[in-house]
Amino acid sequence: MKFKIIYYFLIGSLLAVSCRGTEPGDLYKCDGVKCVVVTVDGNGNPSLVMSLDEAVNIDADSALLWSTQVGDGWHLPSKAEMELVKKNKSMINRGLEYKKMPVVLRNNTYYWTSTPCSETHVYACGPDGLRCYFRTNASHCYRARTVKVINGD
Repeated sequence: MKFKIIYYFLIGSLLAVSCRGTEPGDLYKCDGVKCVVVTVDGNGNPSLVMSLDEAVNIDADSALLWSTQVGDGWHLPSKAEMELVKKNKSMINRGLEYKKMPVVLRNNTYYWTSTPCSETHVYACGPDGLRCYFRTNASHCYRARTVKVINGD
């Protein structure tokens, strides 16, 4: 039987979980950025986290620029990383709903990735999957959240 030890501490109004014993959907604080765990490694340590801050109504090029301002190692998710978010979205959304935060990939919400599908188009992920959209087009303004790969302890 595997026991999971979780240490909780209060960070402002955010209840976060330490590095050990986390799972997708747990809230976490990494380098001063409030985030949610997307994936964990075999030891139960966060391996990919997504920031709680998001840009809304933004084109893909602006989203890419915005993502560079979050901090060291934070970036707009690749297509593969967004697939992980999609795979774990129900657990992630439960954690976000618990803290009354905006959920991801629900209803008509689309999020940009950093992966181009042509010179003029980039993948965005929504409830119906990943599709190509114009990089800069007023009719294709979606949301953006950054992700960070964590190397575990």
